[in-house]
Amino acid sequence: MHRAIIYIIPALLFFLAHGALAKTLYTWTDKDGVVHITESKPPAEAQQTDKLTYKAKPKKETPQIEKHKTNQQRALMLEYDARRKAQRLRHEADKAKKEMDATVDEANQMKTETDEYIRMWGVRARYRKSIKAKIDRKKDATNQAVAESERLVKIATEAEAKAQEAEKELNDLEQLSRESSDYTRNLEND
Repeated sequence: MHRAIIYIIPALLFFLAHGALAKTLYTWTDKDGVVHITESKPPAEAQQTDKLTYKAKPKKETPQIEKHKTNQQRALMLEYDARRKAQRLRHEADKAKKEMDATVDEANQMKTETDEYIRMWGVRARYRKSIKAKIDRKKDATNQAVAESERLVKIATEAEAKAQEAEKELNDLEQLSRESSDYTRNLEND
């Protein structure tokens, strides 16, 4: 008797588990000719009945889909942050380039004016200290403007590189987001 219970209980559990996964749909027509689709057995007076048994999808997919959707939401937040960062860096790069262009133009203008002043007054500078001092001041100002423009060229170049890197990162995240959306859609459709 004891042995029989040991064999019967696992078999009973197996059949109950199998029954829990299997679903049955009944289609039947009542006396008025209305077709019903139910999970419960049709009444005895039903005119025509059909029975369809199928296995329900395992519940394991639902947490997988939910987890994937959560990951997808995180990816969208990362994409949003990356887009904002790329826009900010692009704005900074454009601003740095405008400032650099203005400073380079100013330095070139100062250099041209200084060269013209030296050409006009350079010969007399040997004889007049005031002219020589003015030439030296113009040269110093020009050198400072050139150094500042070189510094801004470097800053603008770095800002452009950062903006391009952020835009590439954004493109990569957008691609991952599209792939993730496709994957989620496929999971839901299966």
